[in-house]
Amino acid sequence: MHMTTEGGRADQNSLRREVGPLGVAATTINIVMGSGLFIIPATLGAVGGWAPVVIIACGIVMAAVTLCFAESSSRVPTVGGAYGFVGEALGPTAASIVGGQIWVSATFAGGAILSAAMAQVAPLAPMLGTGIGRAIVILSICTAFAAIARLGAWESARAVEVTIVLKIAPLLLFVAIVAFAQAAPPTLPQAFDLTRTAPLLVIGIYLFAGLESAMGINGEVRDPTRSLPIGLFAAIGIFAALAISIQFVAQHALGAALPTSAAPLVEAGNRANCWLGPVMAATAIVSMLGCVFGLAINTPRTIFALARDGMLPAILGRIDPKRETPVPAILLNATIFAVLAISGEFGPLATIATLASMSVYVLGCIATLVLRRRGVATAGPVIAWPITPLAAIVGIVANIAIIASSQTSEILGLLGSIILFALLAWFARRPVRAAVAS
Repeated sequence: MHMTTEGGRADQNSLRREVGPLGVAATTINIVMGSGLFIIPATLGAVGGWAPVVIIACGIVMAAVTLCFAESSSRVPTVGGAYGFVGEALGPTAASIVGGQIWVSATFAGGAILSAAMAQVAPLAPMLGTGIGRAIVILSICTAFAAIARLGAWESARAVEVTIVLKIAPLLLFVAIVAFAQAAPPTLPQAFDLTRTAPLLVIGIYLFAGLESAMGINGEVRDPTRSLPIGLFAAIGIFAALAISIQFVAQHALGAALPTSAAPLVEAGNRANCWLGPVMAATAIVSMLGCVFGLAINTPRTIFALARDGMLPAILGRIDPKRETPVPAILLNATIFAVLAISGEFGPLATIATLASMSVYVLGCIATLVLRRRGVATAGPVIAWPITPLAAIVGIVANIAIIASSQTSEILGLLGSIILFALLAWFARRPVRAAVAS
């Protein structure tokens, strides 16, 4: 594959197209279903019966973003997902910013979720969840994930599909059992309070974040015009339905105790059945590790694309001749995951990841409008819905509003990373400009 610095367009001959709709859906759910389902029900419990409304509202915003990404990806089906189609629409500087932000988001999210998973391990196995034991486990996990990712997108997607079953099945069991358990007193606030509800939209977006990382295997999707919309919308719909069901039954079981619960699903499971709590604790660990695994598969494709465009060292753009996978990028990604997980904490890492994701959503929606206006189609038939322009506006406005509500230091950090990758794009294009001038 080669991506030019003039727009991020890719020659699709180097990576195998073997991932179908099921692989797209499984990879997306696996990335999105990280720590959120196990932590956020307690946070949303503060608004009582309005919590599902928050989930639905954020699901609509993310569905709008998904629609834009699906259309643009069908117009420009390149490896790296949004990096490719934003480059085609807005140029190399915007592509560099998006590729960099996807990388930032995915790596910090991977470190955050892996750190959170180890926090779940600590009570069960203190020697493995703290200190040197914790570092050894993290390094072992990252090494194993890198080895699987090296096999290729098709083999990795099959592994992801198995992981999805291990994550969803216990959650469905949890919903079925807790829904019929004795209800706690319904003393949570039920009246709608905008000042209490609006800030939780940020939490809701985090619940769905990860779409842009799932698009990383876009260049390896078979029949993207069909596979991408089916896989992406199936993933968003399944995940939203599951999140709402879990919120309802957690509120049913815990009542007023929900907002103060550190592990709401584990506590609700313990109240319903003596063995369900430990099962949910184990499921949380599997889910978080599965999410990190999904990121370990997809993020190296963005590193690979950035390297091929000259914004990262050329060695990161090499492909294993046998497996046709970006092995150097996979190894670098796994190393960064391990360093962040060992040295960082979930909260700060997750905040950085979420803000980076939202900047990608904004640029991706803008690119969708540009590509549609130009009628771009680099690989045959495209996905084009009449509602796409409205969806793009919703995605742009909603995400900018959420970013603007963040702390000043967080906004400045986001702007700093955007400037950094814009400068990298400028330096990468200097040889091209010099050649043209001569």
